[in-house]
Amino acid sequence: MLILDRTRNLISDGNSLNAKDTNGNFVSPSTYITSWTATNSTISVNSTTYVYPLQYSLKVQPVNENSTIVLSLHGVIPETLDINGSSAQFHCQFMTATESNISVKLTSVATNQFSAHAQNTVPGIWSSAFSPVIELEVVNLDLNVLEFDIDISITNHGGQVFYMSVPILMNELGFTENVFVANMRKFIPTFIWDKDKVQEYPNYPFTKLFDVLTRVGDYSTVLYRRFYNYLNYQVSTTNREASFRYSQLIDPEYVDADYQNWLSYFNGTKLYKSITASNATEVIDDVDESITWQLTGGYLGRNAGTVEAIKECTKQVLTGNKIVYVFAGGSFFQINVYTLLGETPGVASAGDTSPQVESIIEKTKPMGFVLNHEAYASLPFILDSNIYGTVGTAALG
Repeated sequence: MLILDRTRNLISDGNSLNAKDTNGNFVSPSTYITSWTATNSTISVNSTTYVYPLQYSLKVQPVNENSTIVLSLHGVIPETLDINGSSAQFHCQFMTATESNISVKLTSVATNQFSAHAQNTVPGIWSSAFSPVIELEVVNLDLNVLEFDIDISITNHGGQVFYMSVPILMNELGFTENVFVANMRKFIPTFIWDKDKVQEYPNYPFTKLFDVLTRVGDYSTVLYRRFYNYLNYQVSTTNREASFRYSQLIDPEYVDADYQNWLSYFNGTKLYKSITASNATEVIDDVDESITWQLTGGYLGRNAGTVEAIKECTKQVLTGNKIVYVFAGGSFFQINVYTLLGETPGVASAGDTSPQVESIIEKTKPMGFVLNHEAYASLPFILDSNIYGTVGTAALG
């Protein structure tokens, strides 16, 4: 999940040359769309020369043997902002036929911070190319956009075709958020941490290895903390039931989107993010609000088929005071639902049926029953009814 992947690639799928689209299907190199540009050369997406089979490469054809080629990717805007005020680094890999020189420059546009580093490739094998780490200043996101430019200069290529692959821009210090890394830091001598920090390409090699080895355990720890707001020992015995109230796993109001479908299993039904009426009108206006309602009441699942469920489902599409009458009539297996014209969408005259009301109550009706909906300008009080009012004991209506 996104919140746990602290070392994710901040470059979008197309520009990071991922071979598959978001649906898991391979994309043809001939139709691949990328924002990489090049000077003094032509570039194309290649699927036969690669570092990893799930990432394509850029095939670069120089126009002459003495030109300096610049591969550029500008306007990289991370989808998440956890890198703001942290550290950024770009790296990629090259396959060249000659010992070419690669200079990588990474720029933070908002603050005009940049870093550059040059190194030579080893002919015939994939060679890494890095930018130095940029220690990012905190960007005021009300005034600026967190944005990066990447420029890679290549010389001594001899006019021969070469390839670039696995471009990655990442939060260089994301690994320090690993709870096991943080705990390790407490128990190792400071000089080991300091020595590890000043290593180059990569820096922190020992700590990053420890992060890789413990990352799955860190995922589990973070997930557990998201599931439960408090541990039992942190609250008094009398309040322990409340400690699960804000669980991102089991509380309908706070559940993480990744677990909403799982939580709905306990209602015995799927979640509806869209319900289309017969007049092609969408019934659900606010998806998030509707999902919380579905998970809380269970009126489309475990509590379906009751008078309460029919009333509450009807209210989801009404406006105003949301007056609903539900009563038997017409035949032994018919249930009538009456609402007010002024509160009901999709109706104009007395006795009209709302397609929106029909579409949602159809999902909660008792098996074998027929539901009939009608809307009227006014509805009479029903006396001596356990639902609508009993004379002398409850308010009417």
